[in-house]
Amino acid sequence: MRRKLAVLLALVLVLSIFLAACGQKDEPADVGEGEPVETETPADDVNNPAKGRSDAADTLIIGTSEAKGEFMPGFSSSVYDGYVVDLIFDGLISNDAAGNPVPHLAEKWETDDNKTFTFYLRKDVKFTDGEPLTAEDVKFTYLLLSDPKYDGPRTSYVSDLVGYKEYHDGDATDVEGIKVIDDHTIEFTFTEGLATNIWNFGIGIMPKHIYGFEKGNIETAKAKMLEPLGSGPYKLVKFEPKQYVEFERNEDYFLGAPKVPKLILKFTTPETYMSELEKGTIDVQLATATNNENKEIIEGTGFLDIVSFPGNSYYYMGFNLRDPRLADKNVRQALVYGFNREQFVNVYYQGYGAVCNQPISQVSWAYSEDVNAYEYNPEKAIEILEAAGWKEGPDGVREKDGQRLEFIWDTYTESRYVETLIPMLKADWEKIGVKVEANLMEFNALSEKVFDKREFEMYNMGWSLSIDPDSYEIFHSSADVPGGFNCMGFRNEKNDELLEAGRREVDPEKRAQIYQEWAALINEELPYMFINQGENWDVVNKRVKNFNTSPYQKFTSPDIILSVELE
Repeated sequence: MRRKLAVLLALVLVLSIFLAACGQKDEPADVGEGEPVETETPADDVNNPAKGRSDAADTLIIGTSEAKGEFMPGFSSSVYDGYVVDLIFDGLISNDAAGNPVPHLAEKWETDDNKTFTFYLRKDVKFTDGEPLTAEDVKFTYLLLSDPKYDGPRTSYVSDLVGYKEYHDGDATDVEGIKVIDDHTIEFTFTEGLATNIWNFGIGIMPKHIYGFEKGNIETAKAKMLEPLGSGPYKLVKFEPKQYVEFERNEDYFLGAPKVPKLILKFTTPETYMSELEKGTIDVQLATATNNENKEIIEGTGFLDIVSFPGNSYYYMGFNLRDPRLADKNVRQALVYGFNREQFVNVYYQGYGAVCNQPISQVSWAYSEDVNAYEYNPEKAIEILEAAGWKEGPDGVREKDGQRLEFIWDTYTESRYVETLIPMLKADWEKIGVKVEANLMEFNALSEKVFDKREFEMYNMGWSLSIDPDSYEIFHSSADVPGGFNCMGFRNEKNDELLEAGRREVDPEKRAQIYQEWAALINEELPYMFINQGENWDVVNKRVKNFNTSPYQKFTSPDIILSVELE
């Protein structure tokens, strides 16, 4: 499914899916860059423990959730593996802080109709083995995604190219819509001129001479997943599963070598990262839990800052609509009315979050204010269930035609978010005659169960969203396939029509209207119970300069990673 969503995200830790960005923004929202929260702590940081580390002078250590080892463009299914891929590989385009597409490996591009794009590549780009990056490498990357045996989540980068079906499903030896003009010029032609097409070009480009394979034999390329080689600002040194990923800078990077020689992504948990920040064993913690307890600790150190910005993400509970109980929209609406989401958000986020009612981020130009708020109303929930024939059984659990509103909720371990959510959700739903039991597992196991096997009743996760509001890869019926992001089995003709219309429309005002209508539809149908959106806190040691993350630029953005330096 499209890079745009990126990538899957462990709800609490913040949510797929950089699955890079997706969708052009002609009228970008003025979201600005993340700014340190004003505190009253003294500027004096002479007791900063991070400065005392033996590697302090040349190593930046960033705390994040565990990566699985999917270190290959087109295959990273979590935001955490996406960090690794982004550091090692470059795309034809990137984006600025306001969400506009900008050239990266390409010096420029040309299109008159959003259907045919011509990219003119830079001539000074080399892979880290010294080989030049050419249009043949670009073509190879997109052929890999088009391969009949490709089983990653980024099919939508290529599925609309002219000749894709003939290559993927037939005997064609090439994709007609990909044409190499010369070593530094390549042309792509899509079947339709969609406003979102430009965002298909953010995926990392892979060297053909390293990953090359014969059509249908993609496993030879995947075998190199743990030995990634790209043209990016950093090179992988070591991956220690469940512990860390270590990098060294690419001294020959075409935009200039990063200022920080060594970088480590250290896998942390909500139970450990505040202690690590205080001890100086990590310099940065991404997506720190936003609460007053953490803020007091951060302010009390005197050597930590918070880079705060509204999160381009949301958190939700997904329903398996193949289950006849959850296929009943009345049940889904009653479940939402029957959970006090505002109370949960207040308890967990302590003023730094808000209830969510739609699949569009609060920072998006397409965000809609005109949707049902589903304010907590257990009486209304009971009324809906009663009218739909769900009567209270002898043990208090509602029943209908031999079925009970008794569910298994698959969720993940090592999460304070989940630990807070479980008792509150169970207690609220019990009041309306619904029983739920939480089944906890590691996040990677949950991801496989939900998206690959689709063996669940309900689950909770979150999405780290793309720049564009297009959510085709999550909600369109074509994504209702094993491995696809529409694991709920949501199929709705009007939904498909609106998602398709939103991609075709190029006028920003008309696009916004389409997505607002679509948001209202999803708000009515509720394939998800939307839970919350919130602020994002990246906690940064004061010895780290220019770590200016924002809603549309994570730390791997060229603008940020090349500017960061150590004091």
